[in-house]
Amino acid sequence: MINELSIIVLAKNEHDNLVEILPKLKPICNDLIVIDGHSNDKTNNLCKILNISFFLDDGRGKGSAQRLGSQKAKNKYLIFFDGDGAPDINDIEKIYELLKVNDLIICSRQTGGSYDLNFSKGFSSAIRASGCIILTSLFNKLFNTRFTDILYSFKGVDKKIFDSLNTKSNGFTIEIDILINAVLKEHKILE
Repeated sequence: MINELSIIVLAKNEHDNLVEILPKLKPICNDLIVIDGHSNDKTNNLCKILNISFFLDDGRGKGSAQRLGSQKAKNKYLIFFDGDGAPDINDIEKIYELLKVNDLIICSRQTGGSYDLNFSKGFSSAIRASGCIILTSLFNKLFNTRFTDILYSFKGVDKKIFDSLNTKSNGFTIEIDILINAVLKEHKILE
């Protein structure tokens, strides 16, 4: 068990995935938190049964949910984990180890470790993958960086650094908000 780590699971109507995910995450750290986007499934009941911290977000979106997760977290390091089951749980310990010498670890669906950005999974997935590649290319041009995926929410960060980024985005643009602020503040980022 990693005592310096809080895992924040962002979820909305992900009960069926969380039934599989939460029991696997629970032994990894002593601070597992679910931030729920007002699900109409049994996510709250599942968290009660598993004795996992559960909080409703304020309804403003993913960015606001991440900030609430950081506010509720008790430990030095944060890992944000999507409730859809796309991230690879086996990467958590690697991310934690890398956080000891980096400020922010961002994961990339382009390099593996995720199941949701794949050209072989149909047209909508191909469109999403293409959009991600285009936005990442633009970001890299603007900020002189070499990232392969700026939109993936599976990441690890030092809690104090996350809080100091003063992100404002509430929706899915939170990932770009985090990266822009971290790059501008010259934090040590590893993908």
